[in-house]
Order: sequence, then structure tokens, then C-alpha cells
Amino acid sequence: MIDTWLTVAVLLALITVGALIRLLKASGRHDRILAALLTVTFGSAAGLMLTISMGTLFILDATIVISLLCCAGIVVWTNSNGGTGA
Repeated sequence: MIDTWLTVAVLLALITVGALIRLLKASGRHDRILAALLTVTFGSAAGLMLTISMGTLFILDATIVISLLCCAGIVVWTNSNGGTGA
């Protein structure tokens, strides 16, 4: 039988890869910021779905730590590249 949560986790991971490719190929600053935020959001959702599918909290803990580090990195990156305005 097909595990629905695992299927959703895989699809969200593919969407995350697409957002990451968009982050690397975007030319404008606004596009890069949006792609970075979408990458973190979709990656966090994929981690949550994988946690539900696998039934272990270690993946959830790792997802939370990685998401917080990525969000902090985005804040530092946007402030170093021209101030607070997006």
C-alpha cells in the first residue's frame, strides 16, 4: 500500500529542489529572497511530512534546527546585501 505521507514528503522535496534551482538562477534580489524563503518553507513541510511518515521525532528536531539556521542566514544575507528593504 502506498504511504500517503511519504508520497507528499517526496513531492514537497521535489518542489524544494525546484525552489533551490530558482534561487541559484534568479537574477533579481527580490526573486532570490523569495526563492530562499520558499526553499526553507517547502523543505520544512517536507521534513514534517517525513516525520509523520517515519514516526520518529529525530527528523522533526533536525528539520526545526536546519530551518532556524536557514532563516537566520536569510536575515543576515538580506541585511548584508543592502539594508532592511526587500
